[in-house]
Amino acid sequence: MLIPALLLLSTDGAKAINLMFAPGDVFVSLESGAVQWRLPDGTLNRILVGTVPGTGEGMGFDAGGNLYVTRWCTEPWCQTRESVATDTVEVFGTLGQPQGTFGSGYDCAPHAIVFDAAGTTAYVGQAGCTGAILKFAPGQSPIAFTVAPDTQGSFWIDLAADACTIFYTSWGPNVKRFDGCAGVQLPDFNVAPMPGGATQDLRVLPDGGVLVSSGQVIARLSASGALVQTYEVAEPGFWAGLDLVGDGTFWAANYETSNVYKFDLTTGTVLSSFNAGTAPHTVVGVRVKK
Repeated sequence: MLIPALLLLSTDGAKAINLMFAPGDVFVSLESGAVQWRLPDGTLNRILVGTVPGTGEGMGFDAGGNLYVTRWCTEPWCQTRESVATDTVEVFGTLGQPQGTFGSGYDCAPHAIVFDAAGTTAYVGQAGCTGAILKFAPGQSPIAFTVAPDTQGSFWIDLAADACTIFYTSWGPNVKRFDGCAGVQLPDFNVAPMPGGATQDLRVLPDGGVLVSSGQVIARLSASGALVQTYEVAEPGFWAGLDLVGDGTFWAANYETSNVYKFDLTTGTVLSSFNAGTAPHTVVGVRVKK
């Protein structure tokens, strides 16, 4: 049976909703564990509620378009469910349905996940315990990369186009790097401490630079690691998740206010925004379906 990707509801005004994950859709993870599935303009489409307890943290898509959400469990309500795996990665199918967990060998606090360009090999950053980055390649046992931390392991991660260099942040003043092919630590990417101190999510840009959430601002680094631009809004800020749309714009989540903004990468202009409808300090990750 063919399932339509788009449904038009007739209410007071017609409203289109996606039944399947579609390019441009925006996904926002919440501290509660739920994930907001929004249309490209930021309109709420659905809320994904999983079966694995824990917070909603970083997200990524595999080659089949399935959504992966990292989870850790620190609250008593979560730890009492001993029959369900915690500190893991939960998978949602392309219709938004929970499909269980992914991977094994997490020691604690998996926080970020990214796939290679083929969408088949996953890397998971861990904020606690060893702070190692785990590599999951098809048909192979997980490989743990011991990386140098600032304060919080491999808190957020991204993979460069060479499929070897892993960029990561550790809730400190740096954008750090590790060569996953050679298995060696690389020098920090930034040539000076980041302006906001507490670095969070990051994306490698097509020009070799990096876009980084950095406290009150979002910072853009050149291919040589120099600060070339900052982005901010007129409200208290502590930027968390961000992702590139692919058309010269990006979405970013302000953890301080639970507002999510779309910026023009070149000009810094705010193009649109929405509030998650949740309390401050509840919006974490942002991922755009490509």
